[in-house]
Amino acid sequence: MNFSNEIHIARRGILLFSSRKLWDHISTSSTEQTTDMKISALLLTLIVSICASAQDTSATAAVPQIAPAQLSVPDIELVNQAGKPVHFNSDVVKNRLAVVSGFFTTCTAFCPITQESLSHLEHALNKRMGRDVVFILVSVDPANDTPEHMKAWAEKFHLGANWTLLSGNPDEVAKVMKALGLYVDRPQRHQSAMMIGNEKTGWQRVSSWSSTDKLVKIIDGLSIVHQASR
Repeated sequence: MNFSNEIHIARRGILLFSSRKLWDHISTSSTEQTTDMKISALLLTLIVSICASAQDTSATAAVPQIAPAQLSVPDIELVNQAGKPVHFNSDVVKNRLAVVSGFFTTCTAFCPITQESLSHLEHALNKRMGRDVVFILVSVDPANDTPEHMKAWAEKFHLGANWTLLSGNPDEVAKVMKALGLYVDRPQRHQSAMMIGNEKTGWQRVSSWSSTDKLVKIIDGLSIVHQASR
């Protein structure tokens, strides 16, 4: 998986933070600090900001478009947040583009961040949600994530009808997650990644921390492939 863009964004933030901390330190120091030192610190801050911005722009432009992977995802029966048995492909994906991520209902770290990212994406997709695109959260802790727990999670984050939360027999859940490349042996190790696509378009792996614009562009590209395959 290529995290180049996200790495450069993080690096930019660190550079800016460090330079601004330096400026803050000098600005609040005793009056013994000379004007020349303060001017030098200000120039350093500006130079770092410009270099970081240029680096980030260059990195974004250099990120290659990765072709979707053709994966064989089994149409296994799982259970959704309503307690209803459903098949992954025929009942949940249903010939739409799926945005799939792992989660577990006691997660307090990455899951809420991914949830917020997907909520922004849902807003951007607007009327395409449900009709063309479906969000699927698959539990990485199926032994504990019962339909009741998943329903409570959905209510906590105000998830609508276009979101499907899945759990079930741990062995069956593992087969789906392994096919998608999202399997982990322990919930706390679940990946900050999502898979977007379906069996016709192939699957695109993307960071859960990607911008809404980037996710929309990926979905737009896969939608063209999906329409052509009909």
